[in-house]
Amino acid sequence: MTIGNQSDEVLVRRIIGGETDLFAVLVDRYKGGIANFIGASVRRNADAADLSQETFLRAYAHLGTFNPTLGKFSTWIYQIARNVVRTYLGKSLRRPQAQDLPEDQTLENALPDTSPESDPAGGLLREEAERELRAALAELPERTRTVLALRYYDNLEYHTIASTLGLSLGNVKTLIHRGKIALAKRMREREEEREKIGRPVASNAGGTHALLLV
Repeated sequence: MTIGNQSDEVLVRRIIGGETDLFAVLVDRYKGGIANFIGASVRRNADAADLSQETFLRAYAHLGTFNPTLGKFSTWIYQIARNVVRTYLGKSLRRPQAQDLPEDQTLENALPDTSPESDPAGGLLREEAERELRAALAELPERTRTVLALRYYDNLEYHTIASTLGLSLGNVKTLIHRGKIALAKRMREREEEREKIGRPVASNAGGTHALLLV
């Protein structure tokens, strides 16, 4: 079995055993997901990059505390990332809990379709739409934002999100449902603000359509 096919837990044992260079394999596996997860909460790319690096530095420093009998490595490292983000944001950036909206108000026309075939000429508009999405997501309450980031950016299953955050499966489903509604509302508000100052609305431009979370 090649190194790339070995499980996280096997690699951790080997790293602790002295093969420290193998930590780079774990970094490669999780750097994209961790970056997306942190980027959903931190607007500046430079800050998100710094926090991603800090996450891996903390993971390496405390690798000996990882216990595979208590959960997966993926759960463990996302918990570290979550704590890094929470420390960075601090209490001053916490927002009040979003209010519920009617059932029919979802993410329709809020999340951009970034597939290449959707509109090859609309790359810049899609990038702007993605920035708008991240900015709106960052304005949601911390727990709601975290759940949506794990689901939307990292495509984690509900039960994995629950174990990662220490929540019940029911709580995760509720947070995702309410979070989609709250995010759609904030996206519409941002679109209205842009229209008032005469700026193009990127989230609906270029024939993009909704990418609904499931």
